[in-house]
Amino acid sequence: MAEKRKLLQRYMQCLNEMQDELKRKELANKMAALEKMQCELARRQDIKSTQAPDQVKAKERRKFLKMILSAYQRNLDGMLGQLARKQALVDGDRGSVSQSDNLPHPEMLEEYTVSFRCVGEDGRELLEAALAARRCAYVPYSNFKVGAAFRSKCGTIYSGCNIENVAYTPGNCAERCALGKGISEGEKHYTAGAVVAYHPDGFTTPCGVCRQFIREFAYKDFPIYIAKAPPPEREKNIPAIQDDDEVLVTSAYNLLPHSFSACT
Repeated sequence: MAEKRKLLQRYMQCLNEMQDELKRKELANKMAALEKMQCELARRQDIKSTQAPDQVKAKERRKFLKMILSAYQRNLDGMLGQLARKQALVDGDRGSVSQSDNLPHPEMLEEYTVSFRCVGEDGRELLEAALAARRCAYVPYSNFKVGAAFRSKCGTIYSGCNIENVAYTPGNCAERCALGKGISEGEKHYTAGAVVAYHPDGFTTPCGVCRQFIREFAYKDFPIYIAKAPPPEREKNIPAIQDDDEVLVTSAYNLLPHSFSACT
């Protein structure tokens, strides 16, 4: 019995030794395969690094040539357009104002109408400030109250009302009153405005003088919200503008598309 036990132990020992040897050989094979893969990866990386600069240069050159070609194409299209317009004028055809080389064509915001409930928070705040200023209007001769408000680039709102005078000419409009406040405090850049007045037939937009005055400080186009104030019998109602009331959203450039400028 003891001999059988010893024989079984030697058998198990031999079996373990064989398993260990197999594991060592398998590990050695895997290590060799891994080294081969590393060598191949390094070789391919070297090839790629030697080819990359030439490929990058070629790609950059193609990009540069494409940009030059696009620029030439735009110039060519512009010249062809100018020739076509001049030929149309020679032939007596009417030219499009939007294509005239003698007029500036600044980027203009879209004009639209929307219900008061759909006006953004910035626009609603300006309209409410204009309504508040309108209550202070000095209009003993026309009794036509106007309120205006403009938001400066720093976010401050400047509001104003129309101020009449017995001699008429010294009077001041609400828009110029509001902007004058801001300008006197060093604010010359504005991002939005609003004008409110009551007229039974429709919106009251800024007069021509005020449009030119607004344009002076519109370094880029900005929205101007126009709304009808409540009629005299509802002036004390809260809210003054109902959610379903229509609001005109125009802009400084749309109000005076061909403004006077010393630069043109």
